[in-house]
Amino acid sequence: MTDCEEKYEEIQKMLADERHEEALTALEALVAEFDDFAPAHFDLGNLHYTSGRMDAALSHYEKTVVLSPDNPLYLKNLADLLYSESKDTDRALALYDKILSLRPEDIQTLMVTGHLCVSLKRFDEALGYYNRVLDIEPWNDEAQQFVDRLLAQGVVGQSDADPETVYQRCLDQASRGQVEQAVTGLESLVAAHPDFALAHNDLGVLYYQRGDKERCLQCYEKAVTLDPSNSNYQKNLADFYLAEQGEVEKALEIYLAVLNDNPEDIDTLMVAGHICTALGKIDSARVFYDRVLDVEPWNLEASERLEKLSVEQS
Repeated sequence: MTDCEEKYEEIQKMLADERHEEALTALEALVAEFDDFAPAHFDLGNLHYTSGRMDAALSHYEKTVVLSPDNPLYLKNLADLLYSESKDTDRALALYDKILSLRPEDIQTLMVTGHLCVSLKRFDEALGYYNRVLDIEPWNDEAQQFVDRLLAQGVVGQSDADPETVYQRCLDQASRGQVEQAVTGLESLVAAHPDFALAHNDLGVLYYQRGDKERCLQCYEKAVTLDPSNSNYQKNLADFYLAEQGEVEKALEIYLAVLNDNPEDIDTLMVAGHICTALGKIDSARVFYDRVLDVEPWNLEASERLEKLSVEQS
């Protein structure tokens, strides 16, 4: 162990025993002799900071970064002081970015950098940092709250964000019961990416859940217009026509289109059978139920429906 390290070890005992003034004097003597010993400058910076001597703390923190420019802890202390005390936000932001280049998944630094960007009214950049937190920790409620707040205030848009990433975050919100936040996110998403059929469809589902049936229908119809071959979009729209508007023929037309692409879609075969039964098209209903049994011979509901039709016809 070198003479410098031996002296520093003794100083650490002073700090552990909270003999701060003694440690301060010893550290100043140490850096006078060994000016390139970064840990001593770091401890001096901390002691001056806790005593309210910000200029002295800044001087020592800057020295640590000069001596060890890739040390995240030294960078962070200097950045925090510049941000909170000196209000040198541009330099603080540059230091936080340097930390993130060294430790890209540093959640605390990502959050602080997001807050700093908000204070500078660089809202798109702030959203980017908060979203990076959510990429790492999708459950991070604090980051999600800041994202929701920015989107709700309309100060940022989704145009520069990856639509698939934004979409997945909206699904995560919906799965956690945050329906209003998910709706807000999807509305922003379809405004920025109007051809994103999946977002229109899921927005329709959420509108339906909260009772906004007019907007639900608009979203379902938009999704089908954008991707008419998607059976899920078609079935959602057909279900709405059938259950909410009583447009039986219109719904049946869509169900038949679904079956044309997927003849073994059990759910759609059953619904088509029910509709034909309701319309008095018994032979057609039988065809659909029989097709169900061709695919699933064990399907009790289809068997019972056929048996009921036979009884009613006899």
